[in-house]
Amino acid sequence: MSFRRRNYAEVMDNLLTSLVKGVSAEQHPFPPSDAGFPPYAHSLERSPAADIVAVHGSRNGQSHAFVKDKDYALSQDGSQLQWMEEGAALPDRGTVIHVNYLPESVNGALNDIHVGSVLRTLAESVGLEIARLYAQLEAVYKSAYIDTASGRALDNVVALLGTRRVKAGRFSGEIEFTRTPGSRGSIFIPAGMRVMTVGGNVEYETTAPVTVVDGQNTARVIARDVEENSRGVAADELVVLAKPVTGITGVSNPAPTAATNTNETDEELKNRAKNFLHGSERATLGAIREAVAKQGILADVEELEGDSTEKVGRVKVIPHVDKLEPGLRQRINTAISDSRPVGVNVFLDESVKAPVKVDLTLRIVTAPDLLEQDLRAARESVREKISDYFASLPINEPGSVNRIIGIVLGISEVRDMQIVEAKADGVVIGEETLSKGQLGVAGKTTQLGALEIVDPNLPTLLRVVIIHPEAADPPNDPEIENALNTMLTELNGMNDTDEVDDPAKQSLDFSKLLYVLPLPLDEAVKPEGGIHEVWTGPVPAGLTPADIVPYEVQFVFTIESGLSRTLVTDADSYQLTGYERLTLAAVEINKVS
Repeated sequence: MSFRRRNYAEVMDNLLTSLVKGVSAEQHPFPPSDAGFPPYAHSLERSPAADIVAVHGSRNGQSHAFVKDKDYALSQDGSQLQWMEEGAALPDRGTVIHVNYLPESVNGALNDIHVGSVLRTLAESVGLEIARLYAQLEAVYKSAYIDTASGRALDNVVALLGTRRVKAGRFSGEIEFTRTPGSRGSIFIPAGMRVMTVGGNVEYETTAPVTVVDGQNTARVIARDVEENSRGVAADELVVLAKPVTGITGVSNPAPTAATNTNETDEELKNRAKNFLHGSERATLGAIREAVAKQGILADVEELEGDSTEKVGRVKVIPHVDKLEPGLRQRINTAISDSRPVGVNVFLDESVKAPVKVDLTLRIVTAPDLLEQDLRAARESVREKISDYFASLPINEPGSVNRIIGIVLGISEVRDMQIVEAKADGVVIGEETLSKGQLGVAGKTTQLGALEIVDPNLPTLLRVVIIHPEAADPPNDPEIENALNTMLTELNGMNDTDEVDDPAKQSLDFSKLLYVLPLPLDEAVKPEGGIHEVWTGPVPAGLTPADIVPYEVQFVFTIESGLSRTLVTDADSYQLTGYERLTLAAVEINKVS
């Protein structure tokens, strides 16, 4: 049931129209039931009409008096109320309008409705009392709903849920939520979030929602003890989140809690009652999914359908876990039993297989004027969001390439991105599958495996380690650094494109790098050369570690994520990706006795 308060002006329009034998408060739905495209029109029941006196209805959820010849007009034949095509204020869709009009065929005996007349004075007295009744009815109507009730009326409404207003004396204090380092975006924490001590014997709940905005590391909100007669807690004791929040790494109470001296406000009571309604959902797929999530895992909840009668009323829960431990199995089954609908068989799919690990190589382009710490934060944000995507990917979805692109481009520091390579359990996902915008992992739970992010603004580091015996001539450190820097400058210039004319030029083989490295060896053993000789033509000889004895060399490539690739034999190589940039981190020369 809905209610719209009629103010004094509308009541008077209705009364005066009735007194002169006009049609008062004729109801019409908006838009009309037979309406096509605007402009809309309503056929009057007692046409033809001589004039429309007033039109009242609801606009933006409030009572509204519409204006003649601006919002509406009477049709030329007097049979319809027509809404203007341009500039008209129209009623809310799905509401009812009330039309007052004067039919041409009616001549009332009472017509002295001018201000100051006896008839008008009596009508105004009656109209004032009717308007007051409408105001009282509005107050009664609002007192029946959580959003609009207040005071004692709100106490009566929430009592239906078994909830009571918290009186003064309950312990409360500030709770501080800390953002995960490197995360980006706003993090919304709803009211009613539970925080506990390590032992779980004391539990508090937040009294209002709070948002950790982008760029903000911490946010604070008041929390209140859920028990009436417990004692307060000391600082830094409420450190456990009952339900993890993505992007929040920690919680604590910076100061001891204290007893409050005021009752719970209406707004706090409304938030708590709404949270109770949300958390008390039962007998739905959403309730089962929420019950399983409270055990700290994600799961797909599927309603089985088909022609077979044995599948009627069956729901399958597929947990996203590597292994279903006995304790976890028992907790999940208990949660399912507490939330399942009566007469429906909800069973746990125990044929759990290890999630498919999706390895990705991404090339991102970040804003050129960002500081190094901001670039690293952007990379961590990419990693966290993609990891969350695969952790929550429903088992029946194949994985969306466009969704991954949207996640990455949704980070403000990222200007462009490209998926260079994707693997599922070590197997390369083919171009045909990727061209369809899919990863081809439907039917399996997933998780992010290795994520390699190439950003030209954050180069890959090359560290060269040279070991030689005390009796051998020591390598020339400045000469080696100069040769390596020259090589890396050439490589970076050559690799600054989407496609290299010869992919072999992006392969940094151990033999090629060794050939460029100036070691104090006989030229007949290891010919000296530069990058042009190596990458523009065949290597004169395939150099091996045996060719450079008594020297030992290691080339270590470390990308920004921390993953390293070490080249120590002639079979080892490092493959560059488009736009990947290299820089020399260090040359270490170690002498052994």
